[in-house]
Amino acid sequence: MKHRVFARAIALVLIVTVALILYIQDSYLVEREDGPDVIQSYVKEEDDHIRVTISALGDVALGQDDRYRYQDSFAHIYELNGDSYFLEGVADILAQDDLTVANLETALCHEKEKAEKFDYGNNYWFRGEPEYAGILKAGSIEAVNLANNHVYDYGQEGYAATKKALDEAGVQHFGYSEALYADIKGITVGIAGFNQLGEFEQGRNMDALRLEVEMMTKQLRDESDLVIVSFHWGREYEYGIDPSQSELAYLAIDSGADLVIGSHPHVLQPLEVYKERYIAYSLGNFCFGGNKRPSDFDTAIFRQSFVFDSEKSLRKIEMPQVIPCSISSVSNVNDYRPVIASGSQVDRIFGKLDYTPDLSEDELAAYAGKKDMVRVDVAVKDVIVGLKYATSDNITGKPIYGSKTAYLRKGTADKLNRANSIVMEQGFRIKVWDAYRPQKSHEILYEKTKDGYYFMDPKIGSNHTRGASVDVTLVDAEGKEVNMPSRFDEMSRKAHRTYELASPEQKKNALLLEKAMEQAGFIPLENEWWHFDDTEYKSYDFIPELFM
Repeated sequence: MKHRVFARAIALVLIVTVALILYIQDSYLVEREDGPDVIQSYVKEEDDHIRVTISALGDVALGQDDRYRYQDSFAHIYELNGDSYFLEGVADILAQDDLTVANLETALCHEKEKAEKFDYGNNYWFRGEPEYAGILKAGSIEAVNLANNHVYDYGQEGYAATKKALDEAGVQHFGYSEALYADIKGITVGIAGFNQLGEFEQGRNMDALRLEVEMMTKQLRDESDLVIVSFHWGREYEYGIDPSQSELAYLAIDSGADLVIGSHPHVLQPLEVYKERYIAYSLGNFCFGGNKRPSDFDTAIFRQSFVFDSEKSLRKIEMPQVIPCSISSVSNVNDYRPVIASGSQVDRIFGKLDYTPDLSEDELAAYAGKKDMVRVDVAVKDVIVGLKYATSDNITGKPIYGSKTAYLRKGTADKLNRANSIVMEQGFRIKVWDAYRPQKSHEILYEKTKDGYYFMDPKIGSNHTRGASVDVTLVDAEGKEVNMPSRFDEMSRKAHRTYELASPEQKKNALLLEKAMEQAGFIPLENEWWHFDDTEYKSYDFIPELFM
């Protein structure tokens, strides 16, 4: 009897041991769907990498001008629905990041006396109740920029009350002389906010503003691991980027910013990459009580992750994710309730932002209905993009592109990458003056010149509209354009490759560029020293509009 009990005990121990071993194995093995012949061991994620994810939103106005009727106003909707109503359509998405930043364009106060503004013709004073700060908390917006033209709508007292309301709601804030230092997973994120318009829309002295941006951003760089700069700038309802916006954005990045975000235009503006840092010039309105029937409902959540090592050094800036949204859950009126966009609105938003989703080639082709179009600044290493038709420095004397972002066929971009590598070995880099050209833009050029020798008849089509041609020049190690036989869009003998009166230096530079481009797989155009066609251009169809 004792032997049987002992044997049973041993058997029980063995069963428990085997079960425990199987459990441990099952816990530390990752099952593969592609067959039992592949053994994959559990790999622990590296602990020395820290990922910080930031989301940026556009203008948030938690209130309205007191001249609006109360019925269906922001205040009325708040009375009916409370805090959670406004951002519940996006709150779950915003909760997935480490920090969500928005531009708060409202005074949250009980003050009644309006501040005097300098723009007498078209003024609005936005005010909301202090308890409206709870809307931000409920929607997972952790920090707001206060450097804009509305938080002082009710004077210094209204501004102080706004900061108090935010503090009581647990929402961080920054702007003007006050920077924000946020600790995220042990990483110090420094954020500053600047207002080009001035507190009372009086404008700012640009020299003083530039100095302010430079000094404050450099201080943040010294004291932070990640630096974000927010600007209130530009012109309302302008889809193009004002030169002053680019100037300030570049200055911020040159001074140490890792991300630049902007507000005020109330519409989306193109994203841009400068020195491997992203600029979101304008993300439009988001939750906006200041306009019941805006002309544009398009908006977006801009999200980007930054990867640090254990020493808190920034090792990688990941490609951003753009989540297209509408400012309203209904299409005919603004109900102050942003939601994720769908259908054709998605394509339209991506187009306004000049954003190509990070998809596989098949997914991208299905999304765009086209093949192989890539951003030049992303696909071609160390190239400089300076689209002439996005400026007034072209034959029309005005910008005809709404964006500074260049696109090419992937195969053409690969060739340009090879050409750039060739000239870099000789101390130069390629600068892109033009790449993909929409059909409508080409028609404008043709109508301006009526010269099929320089601008192909639109009925025939330009290889630029295939995304298979580039207009390029060379820059030196300092980024300065080298001496070439003529300026861009020169419609004379000076532009020809055989121009006899070009100086020896001009001929040498033009020939260096020509040989590199030919070696990489381009065909030079005889009457424009800057123009090169992909040798495979005939394999690509025309693309009248990249984003429909």
